[in-house]
Amino acid sequence: MSRGMRIGSSIRNLTKIFTSTMHKDLKELGLTPAQITTLRQVYFERKTIGQISENTQLSYSTVSGIIDRLERDGWLERIRDESDRRIVWIQKNAAKVEAVKEKLHLFQESFYENLLADLPEHELDNIIRSLELLTTYLQKKVEEKS
Repeated sequence: MSRGMRIGSSIRNLTKIFTSTMHKDLKELGLTPAQITTLRQVYFERKTIGQISENTQLSYSTVSGIIDRLERDGWLERIRDESDRRIVWIQKNAAKVEAVKEKLHLFQESFYENLLADLPEHELDNIIRSLELLTTYLQKKVEEKS
């Protein structure tokens, strides 16, 4: 198997592991992957629908529908900007999100720490360097094609 194929295979396997963990969490909470992606966008700071749409690369109308359902279910709140009433901020319902945070492994700061705890520091440093290198390289390749 070529190096490129081995890298691609590793990326697919990592994606499967991540997706499997995420789906277990989501199933318990009744959330879809798109809904959890939207929640992650406003986890640390409020954003507009346009900002969420841009960051997730989902259409404005798709994000708006996701937010409607998350707001209906109590996960998010729409807040009008005090200085410009045309702006509507989307923010998490802190009480609800914090109440289920323990079930959302992907939101726990310790998730990756615990997952990788048995690896020696030099191996972790190698993984970090390799992933950063691959990410930077692939971003440049994608930009070149745009």
